[in-house]
Amino acid sequence: MDQKRIGLDIDDTICNTHFVLMKYAFKYNKEHGNKSLLKYNTNNFGEVFGWSAEEVNDFFRTYYLDALKEIEPKFNTKEVLDKLRNEGYKIIFITVRNDRECAGLGEARRITLEWFEKYEIPYDELHVDIQDKKSFCEENDIDIFIDDSVRTVTNVKDIGIDTFIAMNDFNLDFTDDNITNVYSMNDFYNKVHELEKKIWQYDWNKGVVPNEWK
Repeated sequence: MDQKRIGLDIDDTICNTHFVLMKYAFKYNKEHGNKSLLKYNTNNFGEVFGWSAEEVNDFFRTYYLDALKEIEPKFNTKEVLDKLRNEGYKIIFITVRNDRECAGLGEARRITLEWFEKYEIPYDELHVDIQDKKSFCEENDIDIFIDDSVRTVTNVKDIGIDTFIAMNDFNLDFTDDNITNVYSMNDFYNKVHELEKKIWQYDWNKGVVPNEWK
């Protein structure tokens, strides 16, 4: 098999960021007027308690770094990524995390690398502050892509990349015939292999001999 490049988001794709941030959102809300809960199943924190843009920004300035220290990988993340790398896939992390959110130049990369080391997350490349993941994937030859953002996966799908969406409580209603829903890291592993099987069968039906047979 030719070495394929898997592009992965980090937050709410391989870890539980939203759950931890919600805990801190409730804490911040109690400290700042204790507004009524309006909506839970959303990743737009302005919608949770009806916060203003200024309040959302202050919340992230106050608690974002604390939350990043508490997040944990989803079940079997390390094991799945180890298996994929051992099978010849390259693991490319593509995140919007940036130094503005992480309170200093170089902090987004440092914090993320420390988290990778703590949980022994295998990877080949880490790219931070990627605001346009569609262009990044196109320019960096990404073959398979997974993210939790509906907008992001829809954009990436449109350039012909095999695309998966990591399901969370804020995107469970999403469906797209050309995007594969993924409910766990084990599910992602299995569906990557289902995809490869379909590609192999397609090539075989066209009379293409697999490269590893040559």
